[in-house]
Amino acid sequence: MLHSLSILIVFLCFLNNSYAQGVFKIDGGKQSFEMDFENVNDLVIIPVEVNGVELNFLLDTGVDSSIIFSLEEKDSLKIKNATEIKLRGWGQNEAMTAIRSTGNTIRIGKASHADFTIYIVYDHQKSLSNRLGFPVHGIIGNAFFKDFVIEFNYAKAQFTAHDANSYTYKKCKACEDFDLVFSNNKPYLKLLVNLDGSNPKPMVLLIDSGSGDALWIFEDPHQDIHVPDINFEDFLGFGMGGSVYGKRARINNLKLGKFELEAVTASFPDTVYFEGITTFDSRNGSLGSQVLKRFNSTFDYKNKRLRLKPNKIFSEPFEYDMSGIILAHDGYTVVKDFENNNSPVFEDKEDSYKGVVVYKSYSKVKFKLEPQYKVVEVRPNSPAEIAGLKVNDIVETINSKPAYKYELSAINKLISSGEGKSIRLKVSRNGVLLNIQFKLKKVL
Repeated sequence: MLHSLSILIVFLCFLNNSYAQGVFKIDGGKQSFEMDFENVNDLVIIPVEVNGVELNFLLDTGVDSSIIFSLEEKDSLKIKNATEIKLRGWGQNEAMTAIRSTGNTIRIGKASHADFTIYIVYDHQKSLSNRLGFPVHGIIGNAFFKDFVIEFNYAKAQFTAHDANSYTYKKCKACEDFDLVFSNNKPYLKLLVNLDGSNPKPMVLLIDSGSGDALWIFEDPHQDIHVPDINFEDFLGFGMGGSVYGKRARINNLKLGKFELEAVTASFPDTVYFEGITTFDSRNGSLGSQVLKRFNSTFDYKNKRLRLKPNKIFSEPFEYDMSGIILAHDGYTVVKDFENNNSPVFEDKEDSYKGVVVYKSYSKVKFKLEPQYKVVEVRPNSPAEIAGLKVNDIVETINSKPAYKYELSAINKLISSGEGKSIRLKVSRNGVLLNIQFKLKKVL
């Protein structure tokens, strides 16, 4: 069963801060290259080399500019031609200071760019890496997509980038092609959305692979776009301006041409979070990775074309997190470990049997730094809240297993899906150990 993690990455940051740049070129004049990516909570993370330093970037169709927002471990990165600017992002915080840098050298897979513009945000409140449990230093979108036709395969965690000037489409009866509309270098798609079982409504949605949700929909009384009656309040996402809250619900269905998805999970952000953010006037929301991952997709920015082909998880149900908690990496904890060395020793003493092999065990105590996980969000009336879990609790064990032995993505899967499954947590609260137990439950 699939689950929709409440870790949405909302980086709709810039107020028309795009600048003309050069192009990516594939090594040796080749026409394409393949590249593996990390699928972290259904987000695409790729290695990007910036001026000789390798970083991890979120590859996101929903942004027009490239940003570095975490440099804690990469202090040796040198940037060029730096000027200071102000940016505004989703969330309630004020505009933040950033650096615009031009003339940088970028390498992604077998392609490079010799005159790349990038933004560096130094005072970003929280690290995306902490929320994902995976090191992520930046985000890249249009600057990469505009130079290629990119074929995504979520199942294989791989994409193929083709030279946009030489790509030819193959016949595909199972596929459907869509026209893309662009505004501020971001791709939009016109779809039919049935909110509550009444007449479907045409909507214009930003294609936002950097959102871990299925849909974001903006309420609009003038277009009769409203939150379904059955809904709940929740933390929706984490943007460069801070946390975003709103309501979650299920819509009746979503039609993408001949493809139809039923009972789709949808988020309705409170309007306060996007006031003052410049967006496409006709936009009604966003289409996120919980929908995109159900297709093999081909993005062709040059010809304003998107091709979709359903994959093996197309028909799997959409589900919300069933625990009601969001965890984040919160530094490290010191763990005592024993290093055992059971090595054979050949004994040949006068008072022993000659030729007998004796195993001697040596144990040495070691201290290691292991990841520590903290509760950063608790949904009201969720199984976790009812059981007594609170924000800032440190998770020590999960079902009797030390929490540090899990990757954060594995914990998210374990504690968020499987209705009726029991979750046993031992948490530290102000130095006191507490046992908390609850059962996962569907919220809608």
